[in-house]
Amino acid sequence: MSMAVAGAIIGAAIGGWANDRYGRRSAILIADFLFFTGAVIMASAPGPALLIIGRVFVGLGVGMASMTAPLCISEASPAKIRGDLVSANGFLITGGQFLSYLINLAFTKVKLKLKLCEFAHYHASLFEVRFIPKFVREIFH
Repeated sequence: MSMAVAGAIIGAAIGGWANDRYGRRSAILIADFLFFTGAVIMASAPGPALLIIGRVFVGLGVGMASMTAPLCISEASPAKIRGDLVSANGFLITGGQFLSYLINLAFTKVKLKLKLCEFAHYHASLFEVRFIPKFVREIFH
């Protein structure tokens, strides 16, 4: 897992340069190619070494995409809803991570009490959100 994070750090740094040099669309395509390459490498990995290399490629793609996507959203959206759209992007990414954790939780064979403690600790930052985007507030009103 840490190799994907290391790749994401490098990918974010490269993503800024790629956005300026090649443009937003090309940077997103490069990130997509890195995702795909990493997925193929991990799917065909016969051992841990190749799996780690695949994680680095996926991390590079994650870093580039997480640098480029909010930038594209903010540049392409009208000023009136720009903040809402960028916030929605972050909220939906975090929500997807949360949902994947719940699915993982459902398939593990650990005692429920331990699962709930780990769940609460792992996602404490999700519940400490002090700002909720306008579109989310409107759903509940």
